[in-house]
Amino acid sequence: MLTWTPDPAAPPWAEVQEDEKWAEPAITAVDDSDTALSVTNYSYEVVGDPIVGLVVVSGAGGVTVSAPKSLVGSFPAIDIEYQIKGATGHCLKFSDIPIDADEVIKFQPCASSVKRWTIRVTAELSDQTTDSAEFLITVHANFTPGCTALKEAVNALRH
Repeated sequence: MLTWTPDPAAPPWAEVQEDEKWAEPAITAVDDSDTALSVTNYSYEVVGDPIVGLVVVSGAGGVTVSAPKSLVGSFPAIDIEYQIKGATGHCLKFSDIPIDADEVIKFQPCASSVKRWTIRVTAELSDQTTDSAEFLITVHANFTPGCTALKEAVNALRH
């Protein structure tokens, strides 16, 4: 039986704002049984959709997880509606609004304010067996970047 550090039974393992830059200490495990097997390597799996901006590194020393440039984009817009000479168009990013657009008519942000992902870490032991643990990442939305991008898009169309 392995003892994991940090303890996966105490979720969430990481709780962050989407625009926060962060790094967690390495996830590791030790065999606390009478056999005292050594961990030879670690691997991981992100359960569910990929997380844009997440950096995960695995190897013999454990698994490190970080967001060196934040996780902005975890809560993408559902719809941006714009108008060009009376005709409407739709896109998902402000950078996709055509230069000749007259105005932004509607911005529908992602309705979710919290998203959760699981990182499944597997330790490979010296006797060729494996053991896994799951670590929960909770990401909270920060709507300020979307609000700022909306203001910038509208101001760009006015000039």
